[in-house]
Amino acid sequence: MEELPNKPSRLLKEAVSLFEKGKYGWAKTLCWMELKRNPNEYFALCWYANSLYQLGHHDQQAVSAYQEAIEMRPEHPFAHAGLGVLLYSNVIRIAREYSTFPGGSQMMFADELNPDDTSSLLRIKGFADYECANRKIAIRELERAADLLDDKDEKAHYLLLSAEIHCHINNRKGIQAYKRVLEIDPSCTPAHFDLAGCYAGTGEEELARQEYYFVEKRDPEAAQELAAILAQFGTKCG
Repeated sequence: MEELPNKPSRLLKEAVSLFEKGKYGWAKTLCWMELKRNPNEYFALCWYANSLYQLGHHDQQAVSAYQEAIEMRPEHPFAHAGLGVLLYSNVIRIAREYSTFPGGSQMMFADELNPDDTSSLLRIKGFADYECANRKIAIRELERAADLLDDKDEKAHYLLLSAEIHCHINNRKGIQAYKRVLEIDPSCTPAHFDLAGCYAGTGEEELARQEYYFVEKRDPEAAQELAAILAQFGTKCG
């Protein structure tokens, strides 16, 4: 993915170098300085958002920066990917943290805003939106990034993240999403692993076992973990 302009400024190159060394505070500062000089520098805004996200506790600011960058260049994947990954990470965090919550973690997403409903912008944000974890926006941005990318591995990566969220919402939608990943990368073991779980969750035992056998041939250790998961749905393997 193109992550710098053709002729990046010294400030921006230094910011990216610092970011890659884990010095996110300095990277953020240099990106901010670059944006003061060049307010419409798309890549500086993306790296500024990346730095905010990595620093933690700045997700709302990072989301705003990514959204501004998307408005600048909606045809470029960098900001879509950054926003999608930020939202994805919070979706997964909430799903894990509230898995034992009464009603399950799904309750924490019950009042998330619908990005396709303009009237929803008038409503007060629910828990998921306040936590920057809107699942539908995460899926949209990850899939837009994938659609805009040429590299197959990168496409599969972002579609795999999107599929995980689809699966969290609905197993059948998850099945379709994982199939899309496998159309691009048929050997993607994580996709086969999760697809097996989706099939088991919808009662399609034979299809779940087929995916299990694929995983078993390529990663026996992962297959043991998968067998335990499938057993919870009553699907026996081996």
